[in-house]
Amino acid sequence: MHMLHRLSLALVSFTVASAAWAYPEYRVTIVGPANSRAADINSTGAVVGNYPIGGDNNRGFVNRGKGVVPLGALGGTSSAVAINDKGVVLGNWTSASGQRRGYLYSCGKQRDIGAIYGGTTYRDINNAGYIIGLASPPGSAPYPQSVLRAPNGAITDLGSIATENPSTQVYAINNRNQIAAESGPWGSPEQPFLAVIWTKGKFRDLGGFGWEPNGAFAINDRGQATGYASVTTGGPHDRVAFLYSHGRLINIDPRPPTGLRYSEGKGINNHGHIVGESDHIGGFIWRGKRMEALGSLIDPKQGWISIAPQAINDAGQIAATAVRGGVSYAVRLDLIRPHASAAPALDADAAAEIAALAAPAAQEAALDKAEAEAQAREVTLPAGR
Repeated sequence: MHMLHRLSLALVSFTVASAAWAYPEYRVTIVGPANSRAADINSTGAVVGNYPIGGDNNRGFVNRGKGVVPLGALGGTSSAVAINDKGVVLGNWTSASGQRRGYLYSCGKQRDIGAIYGGTTYRDINNAGYIIGLASPPGSAPYPQSVLRAPNGAITDLGSIATENPSTQVYAINNRNQIAAESGPWGSPEQPFLAVIWTKGKFRDLGGFGWEPNGAFAINDRGQATGYASVTTGGPHDRVAFLYSHGRLINIDPRPPTGLRYSEGKGINNHGHIVGESDHIGGFIWRGKRMEALGSLIDPKQGWISIAPQAINDAGQIAATAVRGGVSYAVRLDLIRPHASAAPALDADAAAEIAALAAPAAQEAALDKAEAEAQAREVTLPAGR
């Protein structure tokens, strides 16, 4: 599962010598209109994202391979932030009164799920329908609190690892209800947050490389996570992308500590493959050995000058924002030679946790059937409507 977060590298343009392309690994498919940005991808390759519709207003969309389906039935500005493997889209929208609220799009219908406290920014949804988001409780200090919303609407305040000015920023939830986040005291100019995983009411500090802040942005069903960890070169703090696995925090940025470094992991699949962004190679994929520039794995004749990935599924498909001719597009990267290996099996405890959270089989079958029928009826609308 993957979520949008407050930290983002700018789309980076880069040039790679033609000899670097032994053969292209990925085929690029445009899935959004001009000036769109990708947000998430599910196991079937459906992509959600957002595009401008005038002024400061945006529109969320989903593309399941049949074209762009705008998600603006509730009115106002909207965004799509996540999609689960059942095809349920999670998004945010703003009411006429200016209140920040959430919605779900499923079976061809967009449904308001309201706001928690005064207003809410929803971030991610798992296959069982659990949702995470940020809200500001009434009467509290002006810093956000993170919440978990159950399918029945019940709300759990996740709390914080800090006791003074406590705050937590959530980014992703897996199918075991483990949540990738950063938590600590709210401060200025930058919060000294720690990268954490929240599980059943408890925070696990993932550690760091001697400096703060740190943050976890994505987590897979095996409990592996990625994000950023601060480092220093003796001057301003820099940050590096990491893999957290089996209790260890691993720096996946190969550059020496003597130079400036800025990278972060944004998405992780059940193979432990990570996508993210770096200031030296732009969008990258890490598959256990080294960071590889996604731009070097795409046919240069297509004209894409930058790739900013957001999420990766177990088939290796990547949701990204790419630039060509000075215009950004939400795109999907598909492996030209797909790998045949299945994602590693979950251990018995993890599988049991997922099964316990899942809806009964009969309800799942009914939902899947209704979703398939609704998708067949979806109407693709011109961008901007």
